[in-house]
Amino acid sequence: IAAVAAATAMILTGCINLRQASRAIDRSIYLLVGTSLALGTAMTATGGAAYISNGIVSFFGNDSPNLVLSIFFIIVALFTNVLSNNACAVLFTPIGIGLAASVGVDPRIFAITCLFACNCSFLTPIGYQTNLLIMGPGQYQFTDFVRAGMPLMVILWLALTIISPWYWGL
Repeated sequence: IAAVAAATAMILTGCINLRQASRAIDRSIYLLVGTSLALGTAMTATGGAAYISNGIVSFFGNDSPNLVLSIFFIIVALFTNVLSNNACAVLFTPIGIGLAASVGVDPRIFAITCLFACNCSFLTPIGYQTNLLIMGPGQYQFTDFVRAGMPLMVILWLALTIISPWYWGL
Protein backbone atom coordinates (compact mmCIF):
# COMPACT_ATOMS: atom_id res chain seq x y z
CA ILE A 1 0.00 0.00 0.00
CA ALA A 2 2.82 2.37 0.89
CA ALA A 3 4.64 1.71 -2.38
CA VAL A 4 1.53 2.36 -4.47
CA ALA A 5 0.80 5.53 -2.47
CA ALA A 6 4.39 6.73 -2.93
CA ALA A 7 4.34 6.02 -6.67
CA THR A 8 1.01 7.85 -7.02
CA ALA A 9 2.35 10.80 -5.03
CA MET A 10 5.43 10.97 -7.27
CA ILE A 11 3.23 11.14 -10.36
CA LEU A 12 0.83 13.68 -8.84
CA THR A 13 3.63 15.96 -7.65
CA GLY A 14 5.41 15.83 -11.00
CA CYS A 15 8.57 14.01 -9.84
CA ILE A 16 8.01 11.62 -12.74
CA ASN A 17 5.44 11.48 -15.47
CA LEU A 18 3.12 8.58 -16.24
CA ARG A 19 5.25 7.41 -19.17
CA GLN A 20 8.38 7.17 -16.99
CA ALA A 21 6.45 5.31 -14.32
CA SER A 22 5.06 2.76 -16.78
CA ARG A 23 8.54 2.17 -18.28
CA ALA A 24 9.89 1.40 -14.81
CA ILE A 25 7.58 -1.60 -14.40
CA ASP A 26 9.41 -4.83 -15.27
CA ARG A 27 6.80 -7.05 -16.90
CA SER A 28 9.02 -10.14 -16.74
CA ILE A 29 8.61 -10.15 -12.97
CA TYR A 30 4.84 -10.46 -13.31
CA LEU A 31 5.28 -13.27 -15.80
CA LEU A 32 7.67 -15.06 -13.45
CA VAL A 33 5.22 -14.89 -10.54
CA GLY A 34 2.25 -15.94 -12.67
CA THR A 35 3.96 -18.95 -14.21
CA SER A 36 5.30 -20.05 -10.83
CA LEU A 37 1.83 -19.99 -9.31
CA ALA A 38 0.53 -22.02 -12.25
CA LEU A 39 3.28 -24.60 -11.72
CA GLY A 40 2.37 -24.96 -8.04
CA THR A 41 -1.30 -25.44 -8.86
CA ALA A 42 -0.45 -28.02 -11.51
CA MET A 43 1.75 -29.98 -9.09
CA THR A 44 -1.06 -30.15 -6.57
CA ALA A 45 -3.76 -31.03 -9.11
CA THR A 46 -1.76 -33.79 -10.81
CA GLY A 47 -0.72 -35.51 -7.60
CA GLY A 48 2.92 -34.53 -7.99
CA ALA A 49 2.93 -33.00 -4.51
CA ALA A 50 1.77 -36.27 -2.92
CA TYR A 51 4.29 -38.22 -4.97
CA ILE A 52 7.16 -36.02 -3.78
CA SER A 53 5.96 -36.26 -0.18
CA ASN A 54 5.87 -40.05 -0.30
CA GLY A 55 9.28 -40.13 -1.97
CA ILE A 56 10.89 -38.00 0.73
CA VAL A 57 9.47 -40.15 3.54
CA SER A 58 10.40 -43.42 1.84
CA PHE A 59 13.96 -42.20 1.18
CA PHE A 60 14.68 -40.69 4.59
CA GLY A 61 12.33 -42.84 6.63
CA ASN A 62 9.88 -41.65 9.22
CA ASP A 63 12.00 -42.47 12.27
CA SER A 64 13.01 -38.89 12.97
CA PRO A 65 10.45 -36.15 12.33
CA ASN A 66 13.19 -33.55 12.90
CA LEU A 67 15.33 -35.07 10.13
CA VAL A 68 12.39 -35.04 7.73
CA LEU A 69 11.58 -31.46 8.76
CA SER A 70 15.20 -30.40 8.22
CA ILE A 71 15.38 -32.03 4.78
CA PHE A 72 12.03 -30.47 3.87
CA PHE A 73 13.39 -27.04 4.81
CA ILE A 74 16.46 -27.48 2.59
CA ILE A 75 14.39 -28.68 -0.38
CA VAL A 76 11.94 -25.77 -0.13
CA ALA A 77 14.73 -23.23 0.47
CA LEU A 78 16.55 -24.42 -2.66
CA PHE A 79 13.41 -24.41 -4.80
CA THR A 80 12.39 -20.93 -3.66
CA ASN A 81 15.55 -19.64 -5.29
CA VAL A 82 14.43 -20.84 -8.70
CA LEU A 83 10.69 -20.33 -8.34
CA SER A 84 9.03 -17.44 -6.58
CA ASN A 85 8.33 -17.69 -2.87
CA ASN A 86 4.59 -17.55 -3.60
CA ALA A 87 4.82 -20.51 -5.96
CA CYS A 88 6.89 -22.48 -3.46
CA ALA A 89 4.31 -21.84 -0.77
CA VAL A 90 1.54 -23.04 -3.10
CA LEU A 91 3.58 -26.06 -4.19
CA PHE A 92 5.20 -27.20 -0.96
CA THR A 93 2.51 -26.59 1.66
CA PRO A 94 0.53 -29.65 0.51
CA ILE A 95 3.78 -31.64 0.39
CA GLY A 96 4.58 -30.52 3.95
CA ILE A 97 1.12 -31.51 5.16
CA GLY A 98 1.58 -34.92 3.55
CA LEU A 99 4.97 -35.28 5.22
CA ALA A 100 3.49 -34.34 8.59
CA ALA A 101 0.84 -37.01 8.20
CA SER A 102 3.47 -39.57 7.20
CA VAL A 103 5.68 -38.93 10.23
CA GLY A 104 2.75 -38.42 12.61
CA VAL A 105 3.20 -34.79 13.69
CA ASP A 106 1.04 -31.68 13.63
CA PRO A 107 0.80 -30.36 10.05
CA ARG A 108 1.22 -26.79 11.31
CA ILE A 109 4.87 -27.58 12.06
CA PHE A 110 5.57 -28.34 8.41
CA ALA A 111 3.41 -25.45 7.20
CA ILE A 112 5.38 -22.99 9.34
CA THR A 113 8.64 -24.55 8.21
CA CYS A 114 7.47 -24.09 4.63
CA LEU A 115 6.75 -20.43 5.42
CA PHE A 116 10.27 -19.87 6.73
CA ALA A 117 11.94 -21.81 3.90
CA CYS A 118 9.93 -19.96 1.24
CA ASN A 119 11.49 -16.75 2.48
CA CYS A 120 15.06 -17.98 1.93
CA SER A 121 15.04 -16.59 -1.59
CA PHE A 122 18.34 -14.75 -1.41
CA LEU A 123 20.58 -17.35 -3.03
CA THR A 124 19.86 -16.33 -6.63
CA PRO A 125 18.69 -13.15 -8.34
CA ILE A 126 15.67 -14.95 -9.81
CA GLY A 127 14.44 -16.13 -6.41
CA TYR A 128 12.72 -12.88 -5.54
CA GLN A 129 11.51 -9.88 -7.51
CA THR A 130 13.58 -7.37 -5.53
CA ASN A 131 16.73 -9.35 -6.27
CA LEU A 132 16.01 -8.93 -9.97
CA LEU A 133 15.28 -5.25 -9.54
CA ILE A 134 18.59 -4.47 -7.83
CA MET A 135 20.80 -6.76 -9.90
CA GLY A 136 21.16 -4.42 -12.89
CA PRO A 137 21.42 -1.04 -11.17
CA GLY A 138 23.72 -2.44 -8.47
CA GLN A 139 25.89 -4.17 -11.09
CA TYR A 140 25.68 -7.43 -9.16
CA GLN A 141 26.67 -10.76 -10.64
CA PHE A 142 24.87 -14.07 -10.10
CA THR A 143 27.76 -15.24 -7.91
CA ASP A 144 27.33 -12.25 -5.59
CA PHE A 145 23.93 -13.60 -4.58
CA VAL A 146 25.34 -17.08 -4.02
CA ARG A 147 28.23 -15.78 -1.88
CA ALA A 148 25.95 -13.69 0.32
CA GLY A 149 22.90 -15.98 0.29
CA MET A 150 24.48 -19.36 1.01
CA PRO A 151 25.73 -18.47 4.53
CA LEU A 152 22.34 -16.94 5.37
CA MET A 153 20.51 -20.06 4.22
CA VAL A 154 22.83 -22.35 6.18
CA ILE A 155 22.36 -20.26 9.34
CA LEU A 156 18.58 -20.43 9.02
CA TRP A 157 18.65 -24.16 8.29
CA LEU A 158 20.87 -24.84 11.32
CA ALA A 159 18.68 -22.68 13.53
CA LEU A 160 15.58 -24.61 12.44
CA THR A 161 17.27 -27.96 12.88
CA ILE A 162 18.53 -27.12 16.37
CA ILE A 163 15.48 -25.25 17.68
CA SER A 164 12.61 -27.32 16.25
CA PRO A 165 13.08 -30.42 18.46
CA TRP A 166 13.02 -28.21 21.52
CA TYR A 167 10.24 -25.86 20.41
CA TRP A 168 7.93 -28.39 18.71
CA GLY A 169 8.85 -31.37 20.85
CA LEU A 170 9.93 -33.51 17.91
